[in-house]
Amino acid sequence: MAFLYTILVADDDPVLLEIVAKVLEEPGYTVLTATDGYEAVRILADRHVDLMITDVRMPGLDGFELAQQAKLLRPNLHIIYISGYYHERKEGCVPRYGAFLRKPVRADALLATIEQELVVR
Repeated sequence: MAFLYTILVADDDPVLLEIVAKVLEEPGYTVLTATDGYEAVRILADRHVDLMITDVRMPGLDGFELAQQAKLLRPNLHIIYISGYYHERKEGCVPRYGAFLRKPVRADALLATIEQELVVR
């Protein structure tokens, strides 16, 4: 049933963005991409999105700030944070909503986390 869900991926690394998009398209998810937090907010304002995957550290609007904006626009949006900086998770910086994955993210772990988040609905 993956084809029923739309996922927005926000990351300032274009290579990672392309890889994640390909991983998510394989099982049938509709994938939207944003190269920064501001672009992600514009997409959220204009398009239906079921789940957002965001890098934590991005220039301008970081992943945590993006999540706050996203929840204002889409209160039921599921969020998955990805970061290469594990201390952000240990310090409790991740807001109460959302799962957290450490970079480099394995495709199977990402897909399993997405399924978990979407089943919560």
